[in-house]
Amino acid sequence: MDEHNLIRLARAGDATAWRSLFDTHHRRVFATAYRFLANQADAEDVLQETFVRAYRSLDGFDSSYAGGFAAWIGRIGANCSLDAIRRKKKTRDTLSLEDGAVPPPPDSGHGTDPERSTGNREIRARIENALNRLTPKQRLIFILRHYEGYTTREIAGMIDVTEGSVKTHLFRAVGALRKSLRRVALEDRYEM
Repeated sequence: MDEHNLIRLARAGDATAWRSLFDTHHRRVFATAYRFLANQADAEDVLQETFVRAYRSLDGFDSSYAGGFAAWIGRIGANCSLDAIRRKKKTRDTLSLEDGAVPPPPDSGHGTDPERSTGNREIRARIENALNRLTPKQRLIFILRHYEGYTTREIAGMIDVTEGSVKTHLFRAVGALRKSLRRVALEDRYEM
């Protein structure tokens, strides 16, 4: 059954149709939330909040929405993620290495080398620290673009800003990450 009919049936209260929409889209919503929040429990909360909000707003969904239902639910998920990070910021939680906020480097096929493994953990920790220094909106936009692969147009639609604003946030995020990581590299060079 096509998505348009699933939405029509879900609006009429068909739980099977809603479940089918959930099954189709929940992985991407969860992945985005997890990469942004770096905590499985928080990402699961955002996933639940996203689909509750979507269900309550389903009558307001316009099938001509750019990107369709996937972009619409993605926008709700992005907004829920921003809300969650704002709540987290109040308690001063930060991303942690153990939560896997930054994916591990690809395996080189050389087996497990303790020295290399330690180096990889250090690199991941530095990237996570640099990501934590970004504003919540910069971090969300960076993750949506570079981890999730959304276009600037899709991101703009998801978080209700202009494409120019998305590009500006990306530019500033990349600049801040570059500056932060360059500073760490210089510190390492002079420690030796």
